[in-house]
Amino acid sequence: MDELDIHFKLLGGRPIYIEQAGYLSLPSLEIIVDLNMSMYNSFLASLLIDKSMIKSDFDSKVTNFDIFYANCYHNEEFKATAFAAIYLFFNETPNLQESYENVYIEIGKGQINHSNFDMIQKIIRLGNNVEIQNEPEFKPANSRAKKMIEMILKNRAKQPKVKEKIDLHSIVAGLAWKDNGLSLFDLYKMNIYQIYNGLHVSNNIDNYHHTITALYAGTLDGKSIKMADIHWANKLK
Repeated sequence: MDELDIHFKLLGGRPIYIEQAGYLSLPSLEIIVDLNMSMYNSFLASLLIDKSMIKSDFDSKVTNFDIFYANCYHNEEFKATAFAAIYLFFNETPNLQESYENVYIEIGKGQINHSNFDMIQKIIRLGNNVEIQNEPEFKPANSRAKKMIEMILKNRAKQPKVKEKIDLHSIVAGLAWKDNGLSLFDLYKMNIYQIYNGLHVSNNIDNYHHTITALYAGTLDGKSIKMADIHWANKLK
């Protein structure tokens, strides 16, 4: 499926067909809140598992689905979270299956497997505004270098995390009270993609209007502004 089609489906809150698996639907904020936000984040973490996040040397042929399936098979706690996540997005009860040639996760009449798992991960990342940020891979040259790297990582873990100035809660609250025709109840019916899209588009519109006002007021030099670059209907990055 073309990425533009995916964005249109997500924006319209429409289910997206995944080859062999069936239809994937993003839950509304209302469903996520009733579920529990921390639980939902655990669901995302299980489905977005990435082999590059695991400190181990894998064969290049090993896929994210291999890692996902292996964790479901050997770790009951992970399996419970992952299966609940699959049920939430596909509305089908999953089951581990294996044949002589392959392994897969059965969901209703469809299946999650090596050929469609990457697309599922892509749609869930786009739909939830998730960016995968992998830590750089350290390859120490000797034992001393290894100890130094371990010390650096240990000290880094102790450093206090910077408190975020904006999160999903503040975005929803801000959009609800902003003069845009949306109520809190409207936002609770939306999915996370729609909410983040609303934030980015609202910012673009505000920036555009503020720029136009400043130009008319003479407080901004129009020669330094390319109006086409700041138009509120420009593509979102």
